[in-house]
Amino acid sequence: MANAGDSVLDKAESLARRILERLGSNVDKKIAHADQPVLGSSQIGDLASRLEHLVDSSLKEDERGMRRLAPNRFKVLFTYEETSALSPQYIEAVGKELTATVFEYINNRRYATHGPVDVTAERDLFAKSTVVRATFDGDSNRQTPQDSPVLREEGLRKATFTASDGRTYVVELRTEGAPAYIGRAAGNAIRIDDENVSRLHCSLSLRSGGAVVIADVGSANGTYVNEKLLGRDEARLLKPGDVIAVGDCKLTLSGID
Repeated sequence: MANAGDSVLDKAESLARRILERLGSNVDKKIAHADQPVLGSSQIGDLASRLEHLVDSSLKEDERGMRRLAPNRFKVLFTYEETSALSPQYIEAVGKELTATVFEYINNRRYATHGPVDVTAERDLFAKSTVVRATFDGDSNRQTPQDSPVLREEGLRKATFTASDGRTYVVELRTEGAPAYIGRAAGNAIRIDDENVSRLHCSLSLRSGGAVVIADVGSANGTYVNEKLLGRDEARLLKPGDVIAVGDCKLTLSGID
């Protein structure tokens, strides 16, 4: 019998594939020459995922008290190192393609906005890492979770994981924001290319008190924390030093900032 969550996972994987095709292939055909460097599909997929999470975590209440008013102005600030070889025209085109993705995401979830959706991409000479920001029309002074020092302290945590192969992953989690996922599908916060890992394997969430919790989301082979299997409906607290086993990959939580 097919897993009840298969249709949801199929849709998620299909959407990720369409995003990568549109943001990768289409931009390349419009702007890039044969010898011009372009952003990799993993970079584009990560940007799309970050923008979607930012939409969900920045929602405000509408006039009826429903939390469905989304920001409509977004800015992506690339580091000089990762875009020094890219033309300004190419960077601008990436912003336009991301605009289509964010608009589709907002529209599909029946969110409302105070104005047209717009994503601009720029190079920031002083940025140490790629930054994604969001604002609302008519509320330009409002700081979003990524910009606000108060929310960074109280409502935002960065969990750092070290994989068994030596790679490091930094996952941003926000209180009341969408969970971050670990799995095989493109667009996950931590993508593991392992046939023993499900497309959406487990999730990471931030509780109001600042605690990071992990839960299995119906994976085929289960999720282990310190060699103990997570229960079907269990959400287990994580602390630095804990080791998560997903398929044949082990991730050690090295810190929570």
